[in-house]
Amino acid sequence: MTQLNCKTINGYIEGYYGRLLSWENRERILIRLKKNDMQNYLYAPKEDFLHRKNWRNSYDKVWQKSFKLFCRSANSKKINILFGISPGLDFDFNNLMRLRKNVDFKILLKKCQNAIDLGANSIVLQLDDIPDHFTQKYKSKFSEGLSHAYLANELSTILNCVVYVIPRIYSDELFNPLDNYLLEFGSRLDSNIKIFYCGINVVEKNINKNSKRLISQFLNNQIIFWDNFYANDYCPRCLFIGPWKGRANNMNIMINPTGMIETDLLIIDIVGNTLKNCNNKTWETIIKKNNIPSEIFKIKKYFQSPAFTKNPSFKTFKYTNRDIKYLDKLLWDWHSDISREWYPFLMGLKIDLQLATGNLSPERIIKTQTNPLANKIL
Repeated sequence: MTQLNCKTINGYIEGYYGRLLSWENRERILIRLKKNDMQNYLYAPKEDFLHRKNWRNSYDKVWQKSFKLFCRSANSKKINILFGISPGLDFDFNNLMRLRKNVDFKILLKKCQNAIDLGANSIVLQLDDIPDHFTQKYKSKFSEGLSHAYLANELSTILNCVVYVIPRIYSDELFNPLDNYLLEFGSRLDSNIKIFYCGINVVEKNINKNSKRLISQFLNNQIIFWDNFYANDYCPRCLFIGPWKGRANNMNIMINPTGMIETDLLIIDIVGNTLKNCNNKTWETIIKKNNIPSEIFKIKKYFQSPAFTKNPSFKTFKYTNRDIKYLDKLLWDWHSDISREWYPFLMGLKIDLQLATGNLSPERIIKTQTNPLANKIL
């Protein structure tokens, strides 16, 4: 299939740890993306055991049928399906000059071609979150950067589709001036290949032209920002559902959110409406339209945004019993699909507030906290 045209690249990334969506819920996301004029869905779930650790194994017929129907539905809605695969942990880079005869390359190519045949529009070669020990592990005469670029180029040459790459260094904060990875990667990578990049930080506070200043020194390729604003797999006791701020609306940005379906549908509404009408009232309007009680506005400070890296600032709030009353209202009087997803976060916050205000007894601390934290507190 051909890549659908749009002014900027936006959409949803199923790329988080800890959760795996059902096909039914993926279809719900397609419907919500269509409603918000968002054009891309990246299938790259970390919990799909054939995506990363066991990438060499083929998908069974049941998965293939489901994926084909999913792609067909997306195509009818003019949404691109990007198929992600992550072979970087153990791909054989030893025979780079004879790559097309390499067994691993044949397996990778076959799996990518199968995804295209089933209806995917693009392939995303993911080389992120892998150890930095290329020289020690491989006997290759080529560096890691050159090897990764060469692999991407070969896939792009053979496959009749757009290819994206996530390099090992996918954020400025991972960059080491003594490491020539990006220099060598950029010197060899074909210009038609697109790059996913997080920006200055893995969890980026602002995404604008400055966010690609470093990567642009090494690459002339089109950059798509992998946005972790709403992600919480790295901080599973936290929930972020505040306004989508600090993003220039002329940038290529795809969101990697939570994997909680009702929450992610809300986040798509927030992002989609922000792209259309960026003002302070947009967020409140979306919250109300999703039938979330007004008490959430009273305690929104706890759920606004993550502690952005690098050197995150410590936020200080005035903790009051009034906040606990608002939480009680949400916990006990609000019943919906999304309230059930938020229950552990709301309850966790209530307990933390009781702890901060000195209203949590030693008995309750022992009952509600993990043993190491309870031991530290007491």
